[in-house]
This record gives sequence, C-alpha cells and structure tokens, in this order.
Amino acid sequence: MGPVETTANSVRELAQPFINRWGPFSMTRDAVSETAIRRFCEVAEDGNPVYWDKEFAERTRFGRVIAPPQSLFSMTFAPWWTPDFLKKKSSDETAALDTVENTEKSVSGVIRVYGICDDHGFTVNTVASQEVEYIAPFGPGDGRLKMRSMITEVSEEKQVRVGRGVFVTSTTEYRTETGNRLIGRSILVLLRYNADGSTNK
Repeated sequence: MGPVETTANSVRELAQPFINRWGPFSMTRDAVSETAIRRFCEVAEDGNPVYWDKEFAERTRFGRVIAPPQSLFSMTFAPWWTPDFLKKKSSDETAALDTVENTEKSVSGVIRVYGICDDHGFTVNTVASQEVEYIAPFGPGDGRLKMRSMITEVSEEKQVRVGRGVFVTSTTEYRTETGNRLIGRSILVLLRYNADGSTNK
C-alpha cells in the first residue's frame, strides 16, 4: 500500500527539526594498528600483501600498510567492555570534538528521531537497504577513527507486509583522528515498524 495522509503529530512531522543535523562525534577506543588489520584479514582469509607486508606496501601507491576497506565497520564497532576511567576519557574527548567541530546540539538527531518512532509504537527495526562508499585508504598512523551520523529523511507512515511504520534514512561519515580525513560514508535505510499493527498516537 502507498503512503497515508500524515497528521500534525506524525513521526515525519515531529522529526523535521532533527533532519540534516549532525550528531556528536564518537571515537574508537583504539588506534588503527597492524595487529587489528591482521586479525580482520585472518577472519576474512584475505592474503593481499598490502595488508600484511610493510616492505611490500611501502612500494605500492599507498606507501604503507593499509586496512581492507571492509574492515572500517569492524574497527568502529563499540567494544564489548571498557573500564570506567576510559569511558570518562572517551566522553571528555567527544565533548572536545563537538566544541571543535561546532556540533549544533549535544544530543544526536538520530537518537531524537528513533525516540519519536518509539513513542509511536514503531520499535522494531529492519534494514531496508544500505549503501557504503569507501572514499580514502586508512591504516596505521591515522590514529583512531571517529564517526558521526544524521537523519536525512523520514517517510510518511506506510502499511507494509510486516506492519505499519516509517522508513528512516541516515548518513554516517567516518574520519581519521590524524588529519580529520574523510575515509568512508554509509547511507542506511531502516524500516521502523510495529509488528502488531497498532500505534501509540
């Protein structure tokens, strides 16, 4: 079925103040390292010498060991556990990044929009699509990785096969700590829906 008429208190209407507004940066706990690259390549069984052999890599156009592009996501996953003092350090660094980058608000628009979805009963997530662009190589010497996200679009409410909900599109960019280089970007479309067909309006 196609889109239904929106109301003043629809998700799309309430989400508008948070559209196209970058959230705060978050940063990985650890710097990109040859060890992390090798661990990823072991799992992927990727034997490309530019990921393994420093002498070989220095003779390539990259001039150094680099990480496989696909490792960007595994290297930016949140760690399973972090000591409290490192959590505090990370929080302080994020605040400093926000000051430097002039982030408009301290709370991510992504969190705000997902909260609006929750309030409407759209609490189940399904990935509808994801596009990933690898923009520049990265590797040891780039420090840690940082990322931030924003919501770029919220659809009108729709009735689809699995239930009633909205499609929420977000963009995430990935940068290096050293040099603030943009190395990747992803566009994610999530279907946020209510599986039992009801909404909380």
